[in-house]
Amino acid sequence: MQVHVYDTHVRTRDGRYLHFDVLVEPDDASRAEEFAAHWLASRGIQAQDVQVSRCQFCHSEFSSPTVAESLRGQGYHIIEMEGC
Repeated sequence: MQVHVYDTHVRTRDGRYLHFDVLVEPDDASRAEEFAAHWLASRGIQAQDVQVSRCQFCHSEFSSPTVAESLRGQGYHIIEMEGC
């Protein structure tokens, strides 16, 4: 399965920095920022807690079975990198 990867950087009002990738199916590419916000909310970070954020297309790749399962279940997959 082909997926689009969105490189995402978030700085919270309390100074935390989070760097993660949002993986989505090509048909859901317009929802990458929505999925990032959903994932942040699941971590207790609401929109009003975010000072700066950037979520931009990085590249496309073939998904692993784990990523494909996550996409089928919730529509997106997160790869945590920094501060997560």
